[in-house]
Amino acid sequence: MGSPDFIIEILSPSSVKMDKIVKRNLYEKANVKEYWIVDILNKLIEVYYLDSKNQYGKPLFFTIEDDIKSYFFGGLEINLKEIF
Repeated sequence: MGSPDFIIEILSPSSVKMDKIVKRNLYEKANVKEYWIVDILNKLIEVYYLDSKNQYGKPLFFTIEDDIKSYFFGGLEINLKEIF
């Protein structure tokens, strides 16, 4: 029931505006705690977390050289070299 706590979107050239603006705003209003946008072409992951005011702050960016950890799923850690 309700909205998900964690969403991962795979970006495609035709959905950039939808994922980075429209969906991001919808997910923020729905209180989705953690939102990842995966850009396969640029090997980049953009991560948003809800703050104490239930708003997304500035995103964190992760590249192929990074390991990424989920804030919401504490045990989830991904080596991005293995993904990209």
